[in-house]
Amino acid sequence: MMIVKNGENVRFFREKDYVMVDNNLGSGFFGKTVVIRDSFIDELFVAKKYEPMLDDQDSKERFFKSFLDEIKILFKLNHKNIVRIYNYYPFEDAQTGYIIMEHVQGKRIDEYMEENIFPVGSEDLDNLFTQLVEGFNYIEKHHIIHRDIREGNILVDENGTVKIIDFGIGKISLASSKEPNDDSLRTDINRTGLDSLPQEYYQKKYTSKTDMFYLGELFNRLMKKISYYSEDMFSYQDILNKMMKFNPEERYGSFEVIINEFSKTRFKELDVTDIDKKIYQTFSDILVNKLLFFTEDPEFVDNTNLFMSNMEKVLENNLFDDDIQDYHALIKTVVLSDFTFRANFRDSVEAIRDFLNWFKNSSQETRNLILKNLISKLSTIQVDYDLAELPF
Repeated sequence: MMIVKNGENVRFFREKDYVMVDNNLGSGFFGKTVVIRDSFIDELFVAKKYEPMLDDQDSKERFFKSFLDEIKILFKLNHKNIVRIYNYYPFEDAQTGYIIMEHVQGKRIDEYMEENIFPVGSEDLDNLFTQLVEGFNYIEKHHIIHRDIREGNILVDENGTVKIIDFGIGKISLASSKEPNDDSLRTDINRTGLDSLPQEYYQKKYTSKTDMFYLGELFNRLMKKISYYSEDMFSYQDILNKMMKFNPEERYGSFEVIINEFSKTRFKELDVTDIDKKIYQTFSDILVNKLLFFTEDPEFVDNTNLFMSNMEKVLENNLFDDDIQDYHALIKTVVLSDFTFRANFRDSVEAIRDFLNWFKNSSQETRNLILKNLISKLSTIQVDYDLAELPF
């Protein structure tokens, strides 16, 4: 057996064969996409071929660099609402290449909203919107801006899960730079047919807040096209309006701030007192302040009965204590995945008891909403993956 020394390249010589399933899933200026099957595991994938319709060499080189940048961007992202990349094959001499991505069995978001959203079951719009914000919050936390937010770049699968795709003209923002570079593509990206444009358009800039504007504009526009649409079908119109402010300084500071606003918005609809709100906010702040980051894709307890049972066990284990002793067990009442946490100071057990008593005395509908908002708040915590997935 050949021994590969440290510093030498590791090569896998075995070729992987795919079967062509659909040789024209879509095509455009930059190339085409097809559907292929990996026969060994019997799974479908999307192969995106970079093959732009360009004549001059300078443009070919510039856009090929954008293609390579898309590979680098997608490999940084691992989130349920963002399409996954599994492999890539750059052919630099020919200035072309392929990306092997997750196959999403679903529809464009405009088609999904037109065909699947009905007046009955208004939470459908809320669910779509919160998923979009969570996906873009994750993108923003990784210092990436998408720059191409339009109908064809957001899919919804058969389970109603949002998938953000196509980072071909996305870029990694420089966190250390106070002023973003001029956006040379400002007149080319998702600008036609809009009633309003953000201030950045005229300033030749594009930041994460510009992503925020165009996401709000897109969702607002598509929502108003739904047959029989009424305002009571959507809970977050005030948030949407603020996302679409002309001046970026009047928008939210980040997508994470929007996620925190979800809880406040829904609580306004509940018949609860300021004391009730304080009970919730005190408990949720304890969890958020103690949870440092997830070490894998976050999963949560979404069953209210299980959540109450977990909380009761925590109180039993702290029966004779004034301060919380086991923060790991407390976080585990709602978090299923692995995480790291801090416990550098103590919080009162009484805050936990007050929250559980309030939760138990609430209606089932209110319990569901409380737990859903708690999960949304915890979803803003960053994921720090263990990347020890490679063979060596």
